[in-house]
Amino acid sequence: MATIKQYSKKDGAKRWMFKTYLGINSVTGKQDTAMRRNFATRREAKAAMERVKVQYQNGELACQQQSNGDLFQEVFDLWKENYEYTVKESTFVKTVEQFKVHVLPEFGHKSMSSITVADVQKFINRKAKTYVKFRDLKIDIARIFEYAITLGIVDSNPAEKISIPRKVEKIDKVERKNYYSRDELKEFLKLCYEQQPFHIFMFFQLLSASGCRRGEILALEWCNVDFENQCIHIKQNLARGKDRRLYLDYPKTRHSKRTISLDLETMKYLDQWRSLQRQEMLKLGFNTLSNKNQLVFANQNNSFIQLSKPRTWMLQNVKKNNLREITVHGFRHTHATLLLEAGIAPKVISERLGHASIQITLDLYSHVTEKMETEVPNVFAKVMRD
Repeated sequence: MATIKQYSKKDGAKRWMFKTYLGINSVTGKQDTAMRRNFATRREAKAAMERVKVQYQNGELACQQQSNGDLFQEVFDLWKENYEYTVKESTFVKTVEQFKVHVLPEFGHKSMSSITVADVQKFINRKAKTYVKFRDLKIDIARIFEYAITLGIVDSNPAEKISIPRKVEKIDKVERKNYYSRDELKEFLKLCYEQQPFHIFMFFQLLSASGCRRGEILALEWCNVDFENQCIHIKQNLARGKDRRLYLDYPKTRHSKRTISLDLETMKYLDQWRSLQRQEMLKLGFNTLSNKNQLVFANQNNSFIQLSKPRTWMLQNVKKNNLREITVHGFRHTHATLLLEAGIAPKVISERLGHASIQITLDLYSHVTEKMETEVPNVFAKVMRD
């Protein structure tokens, strides 16, 4: 059995490859195959394949049997070249990193044909106990096998035949509440205002008042702060690309591009910070007035602040004042939770958060709706009394 196919390289150039059956290995009793790629034409690929067959028959390929080109790592490298052009750079980087950390150490050195359904099942079962996104790993493995099928390397996809294990619930582990109550948030912001530089307070004030994602705030430019209409326009997101490069990316989804109204106090703080930033940047040699794309939050080089920096700022406050620790994303949860508890309609909150549907909001904040459900009888009784 032989396959000759065309594929695309990373730079978009078209090349040809082949995979062919050579015979049965006299030592292992298994099939020997050969795969080669990077041929300019189909004719070149076919000629090379015929040469390999002759070399095999003459015993000249004995030392090459461990490199038939069908290792999981090799197929992954081919798949990666094409995948890069189908998704955003930040998505590509995250996906490749997930492969490197979880999948390749397990399967990278194995030939595609040797990986069984049982192998994939055991791997996913094990990861289900330690990795929250274990379901994504099944999808990752399936992608490589689908590509291998397209290339004619294998005939089936073992990842599609496994059973997804139920998420392991740790009964003895107390679920951490990743949001602040009203009083906790007020305390955090008060101490932040009193003890930390103003730009740090401003970041968390805006994060809490808007419900934005961290990357959306770090990508915000003054041209998208509307003081007259008391709102901000979310049009971009700070993302990490290859080689840890920071860049401005499109919002996460089309719903993420939105306008968020803000309270008067937050707008006053923003105006105060705009004036203070101008003074600080002038000392560093930057005229923010002449920069139409001036970032609201910038480092000393007037460039992007690292995505990890807000967590450092938060922990400084938390540890110094013995506050309860949440994640930076927890301030987004705090915003939504407080609005739901205040009786704001879920649809309004969903649009404010940039969720693709109201169901996402309801699923994420079920802890609030459950609490509200217990209050319904009392509310109904009050309505009837009045």
